[in-house]
Amino acid sequence: MKMLNPLKMNDWNIKHLIIIIIIFQALTWITTILNYREIDIPFLRVFTTFIVMFFLNGILILRILRIHEIGNIKTILYSFGLSITTIMFFGMLVDLVYPFLGIDKPISTFPLLITFTLFTAFLCVLSYRRDNIFNRPEKLNFEGISVPLLTLLLIPFLSIFGTYAMNVYNSNIILILMFFIIAFIPLLVAYNKFIPEKLYPMAIFSMSITLLFSTSLISSYLTGWDINLEYYFSNLVVNSSYWNSSIPDLLNAMLSLVIIVPIFSKISGLSVVSIFKVIYPFLFAFVPLGLYSIFKNQTNTKIAFFACFLFVSIFMFFLEMPYLARQEIGELFFILIIMLTIEDKLSDRNILIFTLFFIPALLVSHYSMDYIYIFMVLTAYLIVLIRNMNLSNKYPRLGRWPILSFFFIKGESKDNIKMRYVMQIILLFSITASYYFLVSSSVLFHLTITTINNLITIGLQFLFNPKALAAVGIVTSEKSFLRTIALVFHLLIEFFIAIGILALILRRTGQKFNENYSLFSVMSFVLLILVLVVPFLAGALNPERFYQIALIFLSVFFVVGWIRLSDFINKLFKYKWNPKSVMETSFKLMALFLAISLMFNSGVVYELLNDKPTSMVLHSSMDGPKFNNIEVVGAEWITEYRVNDNVHADSYRFLLLNSLIPYAQAKSGFYSPNNGSYMFLGTYNLLTGEFGIPAIGYTTLKYYSVENLTSEGSSIYDNGGSKIFI
Repeated sequence: MKMLNPLKMNDWNIKHLIIIIIIFQALTWITTILNYREIDIPFLRVFTTFIVMFFLNGILILRILRIHEIGNIKTILYSFGLSITTIMFFGMLVDLVYPFLGIDKPISTFPLLITFTLFTAFLCVLSYRRDNIFNRPEKLNFEGISVPLLTLLLIPFLSIFGTYAMNVYNSNIILILMFFIIAFIPLLVAYNKFIPEKLYPMAIFSMSITLLFSTSLISSYLTGWDINLEYYFSNLVVNSSYWNSSIPDLLNAMLSLVIIVPIFSKISGLSVVSIFKVIYPFLFAFVPLGLYSIFKNQTNTKIAFFACFLFVSIFMFFLEMPYLARQEIGELFFILIIMLTIEDKLSDRNILIFTLFFIPALLVSHYSMDYIYIFMVLTAYLIVLIRNMNLSNKYPRLGRWPILSFFFIKGESKDNIKMRYVMQIILLFSITASYYFLVSSSVLFHLTITTINNLITIGLQFLFNPKALAAVGIVTSEKSFLRTIALVFHLLIEFFIAIGILALILRRTGQKFNENYSLFSVMSFVLLILVLVVPFLAGALNPERFYQIALIFLSVFFVVGWIRLSDFINKLFKYKWNPKSVMETSFKLMALFLAISLMFNSGVVYELLNDKPTSMVLHSSMDGPKFNNIEVVGAEWITEYRVNDNVHADSYRFLLLNSLIPYAQAKSGFYSPNNGSYMFLGTYNLLTGEFGIPAIGYTTLKYYSVENLTSEGSSIYDNGGSKIFI
C-alpha cells in the first residue's frame, strides 16, 4: 500500500493540496459553529486549526516560492516558520487596522476566522497561479508500522501517563521508567541495534517531546517562573479581544505572546494554559530536528544524533524551556536562521525572502535572543572584514600561529557570506530600532540603550580593573557527593566542547563545517565564556538559559571533541587500534556517558538514592512554582474581590499571582496588615507552616514561620488549600 507523504505537500499536485486545505477549513468552521451550539467534538477543532494555521499556510508559501524536494525536516520547519511569521505580523495588522473599520474587538473568534480563511484562500489562489505545474509527490510504502517505529511513537505516552500518575497519585514510577528508556536509546544507536539510521530523526523528536511533556504537563495549571507573567499578557489580550501595544512592559512587545497565543486560542477554542502546556512544547520539540539537519549536513548521521541527544538531555532543555514560552518560539526562529546559513538547496532569492521572514520574527519573539544574534552577526562580519584585508600576506607571522590563522585567513567556503551579513545587519538594526521604539512605550528601546551602556561600562572596568570579573558557573548551592559528580559531568561536557572548538579553530575537526556556522560557533563559545565570568552579563542573560542557547552551536563540538581526544589517545599509543574501531568505541563510551548524565540532569539519581530532590517533576512535595487547582481558585478569588491593590505571597506563590494580577500589585515578601494589603498562602505554606523568601542580599530562599506573619492579620478566605489574610 502506498500513500502520499503528508509532510511534503509542497510536492503534491496543487489540486490535491487545495482539496485538503478546503476540507480542513470546512472542518474548522463546522466545529466552531457546533461549539457555539454547545456541541463539542474533542480535539478536532484544535487539530484542524493547528494544521491550517501552523502548517498548511506555510506549505502554500513554499508553493508560491516554487520550493520543492527539500526533505521532510526542512519542509516541516520552514512551513512552521513561515506560518508562525504570517500569524504574528498579519495578526498585528488585523489588530491595528480593524478598529478603523468599526471592529472594536479585532481579536475575536469570527472576525479572525473570516480573516484567516480569506487569507488562506488568497494563498491558495496565488500558489495555483504560480506553481500549478509541479507534480512529483513522494509516495510512502505503507506495509505496516515496524516495531522500532511503533516503540518511538509510543514513548511520548509514557510522559502523559507519568505526569497523570504524579498529578493524581503522587507516583513517579512511570516517569523514572521513562527516563531510563530514553537513556537507553543512545546505547542502542551506538551498538547499531534496534533503531535503524532512517529513524534517527524520529528518535530525536520522540525523545524531545517526551522530555518536554514530562515537565509541561505536571499540574493542571501553569508550572514555572516567567511563564506565569507571559500568561498574564497573553490572557489580557484574550479577555479584552485586542492588543494594547502601549502597555510599558517588555513582554507586551513580544508577538509570540500577545498575538500568536490569543489568535490561536480564539480560533481553536483552546485555553491559554493548554497552549502553553501542549502546543508550544510541541512546536519547540522540532528545534532538535532542525539541529539534526544542520549537524547531518556537515558531519554524519551518528555524530548528528549524539549531538542532538546531548542538547535534549541537558536539564535546561526539558526542565527550564517549558517555563519560557517566548524563548521556545524564539529558538525555533533562531534555528531557522542558522539553517539558512548552510542552506545549499535554495536559491539566493529564496534565502533572501526567508531571511526577510525569519529575522523580524526572531526580533518580536524573544528580545534577548535578538541581542545574542546581533552580537554574533556583528562579530562574525568583523572577522570576515579582517580576513578580506589579507593581513597574513602583510604580516607573515600571523600565519605561523594556528589559532590566529582562523581569524585572519579565509576558509574554503564558496558562499558570499559578506553579502548575507550586510543584509542581516541592516535588517537587525533597522527593525530592532523601529519596532522597539514604537511598541510598549519604547521600554524595549530604553532597555537596549541601557544594555549597551552597561556593556561599555563593564568593558572599561575589565580593562582597568581585572578584578571586575567574577567566576559564575552552572552549580547549585546544595552540596553533596552526588551533586559533586553531577558538576563533574557538566565540566567534562564543557571540556569536550572546548576541545572541539579548538579543533575547529585549528581546522582539524575531520568534518566539513560550513564557514558561516564555524564563525557563529566560535562567537557563541566566546560569548558563553563571557557570560560565565562577567558579572553583568551573567545577570542580564542568565548563564543557564544562555548555555542552552549556546548548545545550539556547541553540542556538535562535544561529539567532535570526544572523537578528536579519542584519536589523540590512539596516536599516543602509536595507533594500536584502527580508526574505525576507535570511532565505534568512542560512540559506545559516549552513549554511556550521556545516559548517566541524563540520570543526573533529570533528578532520577537523587530520587533513587534519597538525596535532596532537584526536580518538581519527580518530587511532589518539593517546594516550587507548581500550583494545584485549590490554590488557583484562591488566587482567582483575591483577583476578583480585592479592594486594595497589593497582594503579598512568598517567592513561589507570588508567581501564581503574577498570572492573574498586574506585576506591580503582586508582592513577594512580608506584609503589614495595618495598611490594608493582603497576604496569600498556598497549600505548601499551610501544610508546612513555612513562608519562603530570599534573605536580604541572597538569592536562595529563607523560610519563616507563617504564624509569625499572620498573627496580627485576619483571615478572610479559606478553601482548605489556600488562605488569604488582611
